[in-house]
Amino acid sequence: MNYLRNPKIIKIAGGGIAGLSAAISLKRSGFNPIVFEKTPIIGASRHGDYEGLENWIFPTPMNSFFNKIGFDFKKITSFPISKFIVHTKTFSPLEISNKKPFFYMVKRGNNHQDIDSQLFKQCQDMGIQFELGTKAPDDCSIIATGTKKAAAYIRGINFKSHLNDQVHLLLGQQFAPKGYAYLIIINGHGTLASAFKKQKRKHVDIIENCLKYFKSVGIDLPEGSQFGSRGSFSLPFGNFKLPYLIGESGGYQDYLFGFGMRMSMISGLSAALLLVGREKEALDLIKDINKKRRLSFVNRLFYERLNNYQLASFAKKLANVEDPLSILSDAYKWNIKNFMRWKNINKTYEIRPT
Repeated sequence: MNYLRNPKIIKIAGGGIAGLSAAISLKRSGFNPIVFEKTPIIGASRHGDYEGLENWIFPTPMNSFFNKIGFDFKKITSFPISKFIVHTKTFSPLEISNKKPFFYMVKRGNNHQDIDSQLFKQCQDMGIQFELGTKAPDDCSIIATGTKKAAAYIRGINFKSHLNDQVHLLLGQQFAPKGYAYLIIINGHGTLASAFKKQKRKHVDIIENCLKYFKSVGIDLPEGSQFGSRGSFSLPFGNFKLPYLIGESGGYQDYLFGFGMRMSMISGLSAALLLVGREKEALDLIKDINKKRRLSFVNRLFYERLNNYQLASFAKKLANVEDPLSILSDAYKWNIKNFMRWKNINKTYEIRPT
């Protein structure tokens, strides 16, 4: 294979969102990335479930953000969500709304309307080489193969529905231990899922609990196809060095709500910038994203300590303010309160940040 001798060839292990972001960033800089993906189709590990591109961790508008990576956001099928309903055992359902979208909903998978497939298509249009169904060689410069250790899980169902578009968040230990459950219906396609931490106690059918709850409030959901995935809440801070670990391989995710797509994409861009010699720009990005990872870790630990009433009270607070998005954004900014939280937790958990 003659590409092994080409200094402008850069090999990437993993064709997820982080790997694709690194690849297109490298291609735009005149390099020739080769993406090795062990599955025969990009997005094959996903199930067509809905996920969100959040607007509270990073303030950059979505079009500008994608353009900086190298993608055209206008070619992505997305749905802005500016309103959702929060359900708790304490209060009646709470509507939380904002002028600016909280997030843009996208589907994950290998169908033509899924973001994974659409990013892959944009990479193909740029002439990026893919080795699908192929194990990555040992000399890859970028590793984007996902998490190896599971501490959190997602269980859910995808279904078709004639119900109107709607988004719901369901809080409570019986629905999602130390996590949250959600119901999303857009354009006749729905996802009901629970994101929860690993539990030592006897297994509880949390999806069945969610289905029963929604039926009790007049939302009767049809049967659907089951899916599941996993994630890690480890905080693997260390030197960003070759081979560069990006995406979930490097722990680039939001530890509170699991919104990891923007962080994954930035980690891919950062690795690409380092490889093309734009070190200062890359290190500035890594510094910023590591600050947000630290804060998200703090947020996760405090969230897990909240009981059902405290969770409901926080939701009520968001429902009663004019700009709830700003409250969520403040949780990812360094201030005295967040600094002291990080300092105390850093000692307790012996985290060694860079």
